Amino acid sequence: MLVDTRQLWGAFREARRRLDGYAGSMVWQEAKGGQYLVRRRKEDDGGRSVRSLGPRSPEAERLHAEFHSGREAAREAQRGLAERIGRQARLNVAADLGRVPGLVARLLRRLDREGLLGRNLLVAGTNAIYAHEAAAGVRVGTELLATLDVDILLDARARLRLTAEGDAPRGVLQILRLVDRSFAPMGGCEFCAVNRDGFQVDLIKPEPHPSWKEEADGVGEGDLKAAPIRNMRWIANAPRFEAVAIGEDGAPVPMVCPDPRAFALCKLWMGTQDATRDPVKRPRDVAQAEAVAAMVRGHMPGLPFRPEHLTSFPREAIDLAGGWAGDPFFEEG
Repeated sequence: MLVDTRQLWGAFREARRRLDGYAGSMVWQEAKGGQYLVRRRKEDDGGRSVRSLGPRSPEAERLHAEFHSGREAAREAQRGLAERIGRQARLNVAADLGRVPGLVARLLRRLDREGLLGRNLLVAGTNAIYAHEAAAGVRVGTELLATLDVDILLDARARLRLTAEGDAPRGVLQILRLVDRSFAPMGGCEFCAVNRDGFQVDLIKPEPHPSWKEEADGVGEGDLKAAPIRNMRWIANAPRFEAVAIGEDGAPVPMVCPDPRAFALCKLWMGTQDATRDPVKRPRDVAQAEAVAAMVRGHMPGLPFRPEHLTSFPREAIDLAGGWAGDPFFEEG
């Protein structure tokens, strides 16, 4: 059922991509005493382009017909796949496969639709484990996953991309309010927003390097301002990891987060070496690190724990994991 859900989501995203290719319009326009075929759409700079495809002719009529029939076919394909996903979601709920909390699932789907997930924003912190467990085909104990917040990591290096309609992307706060209108900035905190149920979303980023370097701290004007976090550059520079998990509503949840090896190593460092870390959180950091490392070693043979795969980490962090729980952390050789 998980495999079926992944395949449906992949097909749905491809259908949506095809439909996005038909953004704008193709119409007949009167000019110079005749009719011309015109393609209108928004450009990456936010302006609108109007391109003439020539005077009315059999070839122009063919282009016009193919555009509109292709767009309708893409719409039908997307609608059909959305219905199939809905049916699959009901089966997933009945089989108790839902894992990602409802609010987090809706937020990630929206970030994906806005074109921000995996390009400008990543899932960091505890919620990333949902992606790791989905890829490994296992479940992590709920005591390691319970949380009332989600950390969203901003990659300040990635250029913002306009939406399929050519509009500037919405900021994180705007997207949060589309998911739950009660989200509002937390008083005195520029990087976090909270809803009426006390669920918190933190926008974070790596500390600039060098410290005086100017980097983006949000997605748009009036957005949350990402808080620079020490050692987060290790995570930001690690390979990206993509997986499709299942939400509590049974529907697929696209997830892009740090490589599980990098996640485990960072959590181990935080739980044992980071003097600024809240002592209450340290035991859970270590437990999460061990759980994810066990998933990788036991269920992800394509992701070996070797130093050359963790080059974003300093040597002292890599050495720390060498004797993890009495079991060699790295493969020999």
